[in-house]
Amino acid sequence: MSPDLSPAGVQPVALFDNNWAPTMTFAWSLGRRGVPLHVYGSGASGWSRYCTERRSCPPPENTEIFLPWLRERLRSGEITRVAPTTDLIAYYCSLLREEFPETVQRSIAPLAEIENALIKSRFCTACEAAGQPFPQVKEPESLEQALAAAQELGYPLILKPKSHLAVGTAERGGLIHDEAELRAQFHEYSIAPGQESLAARYPELRWPLLQRYIPSARSRVFSLTGVKDCDRGILTAALSYKSKQWPPDIGTSIAQMSHVDERIMQAALPVVDQLVSRGLFELELVAGDSQLLAIDWNPRAYGFIKLDVARGHDLPWLWMCSTLGPVEPLTLPPEVQRLEARHTLLYFLKRAADLRFRGTARPPKDEATRWISIMGHASDPVPMLIGYLSMLRHPRSLIRSQFATAREWTGQPVERGATVL
Repeated sequence: MSPDLSPAGVQPVALFDNNWAPTMTFAWSLGRRGVPLHVYGSGASGWSRYCTERRSCPPPENTEIFLPWLRERLRSGEITRVAPTTDLIAYYCSLLREEFPETVQRSIAPLAEIENALIKSRFCTACEAAGQPFPQVKEPESLEQALAAAQELGYPLILKPKSHLAVGTAERGGLIHDEAELRAQFHEYSIAPGQESLAARYPELRWPLLQRYIPSARSRVFSLTGVKDCDRGILTAALSYKSKQWPPDIGTSIAQMSHVDERIMQAALPVVDQLVSRGLFELELVAGDSQLLAIDWNPRAYGFIKLDVARGHDLPWLWMCSTLGPVEPLTLPPEVQRLEARHTLLYFLKRAADLRFRGTARPPKDEATRWISIMGHASDPVPMLIGYLSMLRHPRSLIRSQFATAREWTGQPVERGATVL
């Protein structure tokens, strides 16, 4: 049996607000069930119809200020539950795990597990221990080492941060085609203001990771997603893939398609069971060398979590239940219709760019597939509108980036750096 969650007896969940889709989905999922939501910060979800209280806080990106503030609020009892909606928030919760109430601690992964998920070099080590193949990686700490590593990996190759801890989210990485690009792009990262202590704790994050390029990642990246209870095991899991992503080789999903493949589930679920002890998860996989290769692990709410909720896997609600006690696994009927979740604004811009530079005709309408927006919910439209407006603060660079990507796909010359949003 799942814990009894009568709204009168439920303590509030803290949402550290931003304008991203996972926070909006958490607000809609929990708010419609009567869970009190205290929204901290100045982003979109503070305008949600489900927001119980709106409160201020230091910027979560500033670890030096935010972490002591959060510790104080946990000790005072003002905050007892924190929705894991970003890498930093999930990391802070694990770092301060002992400060949470005992029943809530059962839903928070130990720090070592979070480090394995958020630091890609440690993720590879964890995959190796679990018997899960992954693309070959190198960890150079100088340009000379990077050039030697590239000779072994071969071009093209992926250059990306080992983590968004310490260096922030501005560094996204990219596809490196030759030595000249590697010389131009490989450098020691700057540390995000306020995250100096993270850089001191994890000095390896100052340098990029080099990874062998897997061509199938351009057209098909699978995501195995779900939630695990520390006592009952994996409560539910779903499979989907990126039907469109930006940038094309190392991007985030702007359209995610539901998928059913028992072979992938049977191969990957035992790996998840070894890597993950509790909480939300997304394991990204690509096909390479006739096997599934793991490329990323997110231990928190991911961008298209609304897709899983729409498929019946209400992961924010199951996470909430797990903060109160053991939860029984979910049983769902077989899916009969495909569902695609789209980041509507970026999806539209990509379609427009494709039509302009690639002459791509509109695909035939698929009656077997319906689509939903990744951002927000129609019953709670204000946060969705604010989220989209926040993306249009710099409309010229947003539009230029999409058109530059489409131009690159046609082989037309692209100004260096133009594909970076």
